[in-house]
Formats: sequence, structure tokens, C-alpha cells
Amino acid sequence: MLGTEPDIIANYVETGRVKLVFWPVLNHGNPSLYPTLTAECVGQQDPDLFWVMHKYLFENQADLWQADRDYYVNAAVANGADQVTFEACYDGPDGLATVMELDAIRRDRGILSQPIFDINGETFVGAQPYESFAAVFDALP
Repeated sequence: MLGTEPDIIANYVETGRVKLVFWPVLNHGNPSLYPTLTAECVGQQDPDLFWVMHKYLFENQADLWQADRDYYVNAAVANGADQVTFEACYDGPDGLATVMELDAIRRDRGILSQPIFDINGETFVGAQPYESFAAVFDALP
């Protein structure tokens, strides 16, 4: 998604034509759970910060297999999160409950892997070229 996401944001999200919503799929155990929790907790501080953290985590995916709590705290703070607020969310029950609830909703819909894109009820499985998204978005009313 990092290849197509910047163009989708520039051409459709920033122009107000589409809204981009991220839903977690926790299918890799802790390497899925803790990055998602990190993004959720920074996003609770500032929704724009969610996307900054989202990008950072995707760009550093190889690090996430061995990452520990300190990694996520340091990454969140380095990307603009308030440390005390972040740690309260990361260590507390509410952020985790939100992430688990969102994952359960996706699983109930039969979505067990990623990337999967839902555009007005039409599902696209797997990474798609920008042109595929553009064709769907351009056909929207």
C-alpha cells in the first residue's frame, strides 16, 4: 500500500473525494498487535499522527518482528506523541480493547488477511495498482 497510498491520498483524500479508513487485521500475533496498538494510541492523541505512525511502521516492518515495548514507545515519541499519554494508552486496557474489537469486526466479516480494501461494499483482495483504485474512485458519484 505504500506504493499507491501517497497517490490515493494526494488525488482523492486531500481533494475530499474519498475517505481513507484503516481497520486492523491481527494475523501475525504480537508483530501485528503491538504496531496496531501503537498507531491506535498515537491516533487517540491526534488523528493525523495515526497516519504518520502508520507510515513509519510500514516503512520499518522488518523491525517489528523483534520489537519490544521500548521500541514502540520510542517510535511513538520520535513521531510526535506525548510519551506519558502514549504509555497510559499502550499499557492500559482501553487501547487494546479498541484494537481487539476492530479486529473482531473484520474477522466476523471473513477478513482474515491483508491487504483487503472495501470500497463502498466492493472488496479488493491483495495489493492493487493505483490505476485499479483510480478507476473505482472515478466511477463513484
